[in-house]
Order: sequence, then structure tokens, then C-alpha cells
Amino acid sequence: MMSPATEYAGFVEHPRYGKGPRFTGLDVADDLHGSVYCHWHSPPGVRVPGTAVAADVSRQARATIHVTHYFDARRACRKCGRPFLFFAEEQKHWYEDLVFPLEADCLDCPPCRKEEHRLRAARQKYDALSETTARTPIQALELVECGLLLVESGVFSTKLVPRLRGLLKPLVLDAEAPDHTRARALMAAIDGVAAK
Repeated sequence: MMSPATEYAGFVEHPRYGKGPRFTGLDVADDLHGSVYCHWHSPPGVRVPGTAVAADVSRQARATIHVTHYFDARRACRKCGRPFLFFAEEQKHWYEDLVFPLEADCLDCPPCRKEEHRLRAARQKYDALSETTARTPIQALELVECGLLLVESGVFSTKLVPRLRGLLKPLVLDAEAPDHTRARALMAAIDGVAAK
């Protein structure tokens, strides 16, 4: 039998909980009387034995059946395919502190979740700056940076490139413009994306 350090060596590391299981010594199983109910998304083959954490059902969102215990659960990220753990303590935070519905499941590893949050923030900023009618040169640069990130990540298509160039052109041509060097670097990056 492999040691946990070896078995979980290839798992994605969580910034708070690490990459290996967090053993509590507690093991429970669903019972017929309903006094113990483990989360549906963590069936016995997915659960890491000995990692159970008791739930506070009074803090969970309304549900037909409340989860009484969480286990560290093995997952494969739907985006990058790498293995990771959805930790029992993380589940407790999701379902009791953040009050996510018990139907919510963790499908992405921590780095992919972080990237998704970063892209969502860039999209919101892009949308807000796009609606601004009288943009400052700095706002124009921020708009282009967000747009470029979204094109490079595949959120937007390369059809956006001409618009980004159009926003940058006045700033590149005006050597006295604030952040002229930044504008030139962005134009070079846009040219690189367009060349692919």
C-alpha cells in the first residue's frame, strides 16, 4: 500500500489545504435511518477514508436531505484533467459559510478556478469600460489589456483584434501620450495574437 505522500504526489496543490488528504480519524457511512448522510457527490469510491468532518446542518442551505458529514473527495479537473482533492474542510466552508446549495459540486482544480475568476473579472471590467463613452487614455489601455487577455484565453475571438488596434493606434502614434511605452507593448502583443 502506498503512503499518502506518494499516492497524492501528482495531485494539484490547494493553496490552503495542500495536496494530500487531511486525516481526522473519523469514518462514517450512510445509514438506513438517515442519521448519517454523506454527500452524494462523494460516493464511497471517491471518498478518502479517515477524513470525515461533521457538518453543522443548521448552517446549510435548505435541502430535502441535509449532509451530516463531508469527506475529502478525489476529483479530476474538467478543464485540465489533473487530479485534485475537494477537501472536507473546503466543503464545510462552501456549504456552511458561503451557504452554497448542496447541489453545488467542485469540478475544477484550484488553479483553473482561479483562472476562471480572473477571466470573469477581466470580462466584467471589459464590459464596464466598453460602455464608457468618454474614456481616458489609461482606461483605453485597460480596455485593450482586458480584451487581449480575453482573446488569448479564447473567451473572445480574434475578430476583436481590429477594434483593439483601433483603440491603441492614437496612443501609439502620440509619443507624448501617457503610458506610450505600454501602448506600444500592447500593440506588439496584439500583432503576435493576430499572426497566430
